[in-house]
Amino acid sequence: MPKTQVGDINLYYEIHGEGEPLLLIQGLAGRGEGFRSQLPAFAPHFKTIIFDNRGVGESDQPLMPWSMTQMAADAAGLLEALKIPQAHVFGVSMGGMIAQELALRHPQRITKLALGCTHSGIKHCTPSPPWVTDIFRNAKGWTREQFVRASIPINFAPHTRETAPDLIEDVVLRMISNKQLPHAFALQVAAIYNFDTYDRLPQIQQPTLVLTGKEDVLIPPDNSRALALRIPGAKLVEYDEAGHLFFIEKAEPVNQRLVEFFGS
Repeated sequence: MPKTQVGDINLYYEIHGEGEPLLLIQGLAGRGEGFRSQLPAFAPHFKTIIFDNRGVGESDQPLMPWSMTQMAADAAGLLEALKIPQAHVFGVSMGGMIAQELALRHPQRITKLALGCTHSGIKHCTPSPPWVTDIFRNAKGWTREQFVRASIPINFAPHTRETAPDLIEDVVLRMISNKQLPHAFALQVAAIYNFDTYDRLPQIQQPTLVLTGKEDVLIPPDNSRALALRIPGAKLVEYDEAGHLFFIEKAEPVNQRLVEFFGS
């Protein structure tokens, strides 16, 4: 299993394909392999790097609190360790927050930026409906599997739940086996609550594409619309019948759009 030391931690990573570098950044509790719906489409065109963020999977899970700034430094440090001076970046959910900080604090590292199902911080975000926050609030004492299965309506749109149960079950089983310890999940959540780029978004200069599912209830699409308005020149793409995990639910059109964006 390839790992490299970045600052104070060891990060697990994989490289797929050849070409211009493309770094994929996962969200809360997500492992790099959560981009398995993207790898077959990206690897023929790009040197595609996936990795486990600090606090999940095969990467270190420190006990001390960390910030989104540190997670962006992890991503920049991984590129440096791999001797990749600059890469395209696609981050989803919390990974989109990491990608924003990466673009703002390490702009020389990013060629083009894609942000999926994310926001600029709790202070300015359009919140989830109460039934979503109730699931998180009531999860204390649940097993990992109980929480993941209760979150299915959060992650997937009704159409997906009706027509693709096998897809959902595959995702659920992988989420359950993410090897994340409870303290590390809590520290990732804390980093999200302390994150805020709203006032700095106009400083982002890289060509930017913002993507979202129109039925995302965890990070409602108004958040993506706000990002697209505040980042100079950013373009917005919204997908019908798709929820928070739109990049899995609508993998084919999403992958095609990203290949065109990064390859143009």
